[in-house]
Amino acid sequence: MRVLIVDEEEPLTRVVKLALRLEGWDIAVAGSGNDALAAVEAFQPDAILLDIMLPDMSGIVVASTLRERGDHTPIIFVTGRSSLDDKLAAFAAGGDDYLTKPFGLEDAVSRLTNVFRRAGLLASSLVVGDVILDLDTGDAWRGGDPLLLDPLEFEVLRTLLTTAQDHEAPRRSSHYGRLV
Repeated sequence: MRVLIVDEEEPLTRVVKLALRLEGWDIAVAGSGNDALAAVEAFQPDAILLDIMLPDMSGIVVASTLRERGDHTPIIFVTGRSSLDDKLAAFAAGGDDYLTKPFGLEDAVSRLTNVFRRAGLLASSLVVGDVILDLDTGDAWRGGDPLLLDPLEFEVLRTLLTTAQDHEAPRRSSHYGRLV
């Protein structure tokens, strides 16, 4: 899994980068909005940790620009700004989550893991079309929306998807449009 960290605070990015690398993830860092937009093209991350306060443009503008380009990479805003207006602006710009500084590294890892789980990028994920099952947790999504299934329904769906997957071409795709 690839994570792009966008923040100009080098001590923070160094620590977060180290923690995420220990999870086995590939990490890239950008210190400005323009660098972030270029890095998304070059690095093609599976998730973005994005600060709102950047030296050249707001993280809100970065997120809006990505969404206008048709990029649906999950964005977790990581910022010291905690007002309701800031949070609403972040979500309106296309943010998927919001993490207020200071934060625990475990919290960042947990939120990223949840993003990867919903995208079907974990080893425990079964992906067929736009349906994703997390075989470890029993969670399921269709088209990015959660499915509320009891354990029996989950097992029936797992069996149906496994059978369907056996009859599909031997590739799995995430809802980001890239092959995994």
